[in-house]
Amino acid sequence: MLNATYPHRGVFKTAARHNKSSDQKFTIDLSSNRASLIPPPLHESIATHGLDSILTFFNTLRADYVPSILSCLGLVAGTDLAAAHQDGNLNFRLCDYNPDTADPECSNGCGAHTDYGTFSIIFQDGTAGLELEDADAPGTWHPVPGDATVFLTGWCAVVLSGGRIRAARHRVRRTPGVRRLSAVLFVAPDLDAKLRPLEGVQAVWPFSEYIKEGNVDVRSFKEVMGQRWRYREGNEKLDDNDAEFTQDSVIEKLIWG
Repeated sequence: MLNATYPHRGVFKTAARHNKSSDQKFTIDLSSNRASLIPPPLHESIATHGLDSILTFFNTLRADYVPSILSCLGLVAGTDLAAAHQDGNLNFRLCDYNPDTADPECSNGCGAHTDYGTFSIIFQDGTAGLELEDADAPGTWHPVPGDATVFLTGWCAVVLSGGRIRAARHRVRRTPGVRRLSAVLFVAPDLDAKLRPLEGVQAVWPFSEYIKEGNVDVRSFKEVMGQRWRYREGNEKLDDNDAEFTQDSVIEKLIWG
């Protein structure tokens, strides 16, 4: 019933229950738009299970913290990032790394990736599993304390800042038999914003001409990256031409040229 309120992408993702090759986790994706589509009777029935508390927390983050974080990132970028974040392109994801999956002994909770948007905040339940890749030593991973709240920047921040902000690659390792919960706020630029260094920014990274000329908007970039994401999560198949591309190769072709 919950997925029927948002049939385009669904809300509750359970592919890990039958797909051993996917990320072994279950997720609930919420945004203001998706939450508003939940019929009142269904909303009421799941409110007692914490839905309203989750949405209140999400809305508090959006109102009280997102503007100040964008302001701080703007100082690093040397420009006003808020100008590209007027439409509230935010999502809130609940992640359940439950042992009851198709491959309960698999250590892959969430494969290595870099978020597509501007920044993400990860709230953990105290259970370890999140790891960050060493930016200066690719392939070297550092575990994050399970009780830490983690702030990560994504690819849109890299491009809008002209490369002054770096993106954080990360992953989640599962411990067989151990359940881990987390909640993630994703913040991205307006979907119609051009994905190129913002006006006044002196780029410090050699972006492709395709990017510098403003030929990519956030909407199309999100769709490309989202296709790879849904494939990893077991919610979408790719044809033979698409299957060879990793997230890194997409970035290589699209941003660096």
